[in-house]
Amino acid sequence: MVREPPHNVRFVTFGCKANQYDTQILRSALLRRGLEESRRDAELVVINTCTVTAEAGRKARQLVRRLARESPGCRIAVTGCLAESEPDILRSLPNVEWVLGNGEAKRPIHFLSELGFELDPEELGIPAGITEFVGHTRAFLKIQDGCDMACAFCIIPRVRGASRSRPAAELSAEVRRLLASGHREIVLCGIHIGHWGRDIDSNLGVLLEELAAVCGTDAEGREIDWRMRLSSIEATEVRGPVLEAMARHPRRIANHLHMPMQSGDDGVLSRMNRWYDSAEYLENCARIRENLDRPAFTADLLVGFPGEDERAFENTLEAVRRAGFARLHVFPFSPRPGTRASDPARLGGAVDPGSVRERRAALSELGSTLGREFRRSLGDLDETIVLEGSIGLCGRYQRVRVPAEAFADGELPLEGLWDCRLEAVETANGEIELIGLSRDEKKEPSVQ
Repeated sequence: MVREPPHNVRFVTFGCKANQYDTQILRSALLRRGLEESRRDAELVVINTCTVTAEAGRKARQLVRRLARESPGCRIAVTGCLAESEPDILRSLPNVEWVLGNGEAKRPIHFLSELGFELDPEELGIPAGITEFVGHTRAFLKIQDGCDMACAFCIIPRVRGASRSRPAAELSAEVRRLLASGHREIVLCGIHIGHWGRDIDSNLGVLLEELAAVCGTDAEGREIDWRMRLSSIEATEVRGPVLEAMARHPRRIANHLHMPMQSGDDGVLSRMNRWYDSAEYLENCARIRENLDRPAFTADLLVGFPGEDERAFENTLEAVRRAGFARLHVFPFSPRPGTRASDPARLGGAVDPGSVRERRAALSELGSTLGREFRRSLGDLDETIVLEGSIGLCGRYQRVRVPAEAFADGELPLEGLWDCRLEAVETANGEIELIGLSRDEKKEPSVQ
């Protein structure tokens, strides 16, 4: 018996920006068929999963079980990387009707057909992108998928496949649609964006130049002021055409780079099968700083990788200090089935969990200290921010508070980029708050 299509839907996304973009593809397809998005008692729940860590998988399975208990009649679709890596386990969970991995099964046409919807002719091919990013001021633009590298700890190449680039013309058209929908910052994301173009005889620098030339217009015919931001990119890939494009378009391309370091110890990096050592990473940071004005560096760090001893961790702390990161994302090592590091004994032995917790805390504390120093260094700097209410995000990936009087004077646009001068103010708890002032503002803002 064919069931009636659902009337409402809930979306839950775990993991990276690429996953959030993939969710948006399905959201667009379902919402334009009249489904309402609901946070509670939804007839259909779509869970887009991550399998980077064991914890990410545990949380997704836990959510499925909880939803089945709370809403026994809901129908659950599980998609994403966990659906690719452990489909049989997911199919055994209560209320799960669909397990859509990252291959052919994930294409919206199959899911829509099984839900009982008719398909539009343009939906029969591979989705050519989105028109808006519902619920977000900033929109994500997925420029590629997959990864050709083989880091010892990473399961993603196995569940996402080889690197595949989307055509530049298709991406430019999608940027225009997103601008027309009101988005003023576009975040270029993927699994390994530095490899964009390798499979189509191009490179990321060429794409940046093409996207930088995109000119959208608003409803009144005025040219839209907007910017793009690179998501995660390897430090070794920010050179040549990529760095030249960033230097040539400082307003169009945000002055921020998220460059995974993973470790600052050469022995650990070698066992991770990373393709650089700590000196090369730091040399890349120095070269970028020579070409860009006070760029913000953020990074991922992995603690507790097999064989990481105290000396190796101290080397990581020193490398992090020298890099001068604006923000750190610190993760404990989690062995993933099918990776070289799935058996820690082969790579130097597992690290004691207590040591992992201590190292994670120490690295996070250092990250907080470096973040305060970076924010303090931005005082009296001219910047542009994208507004999200009374809080904005500047090009250097820092939250900026906009004083209420800026709204009262009518000088602050409701959308678009706003030029301001940053003021770094120390708060009562010792944190550094950035405040956006009009560039001709003379008086100090009041801080509560």
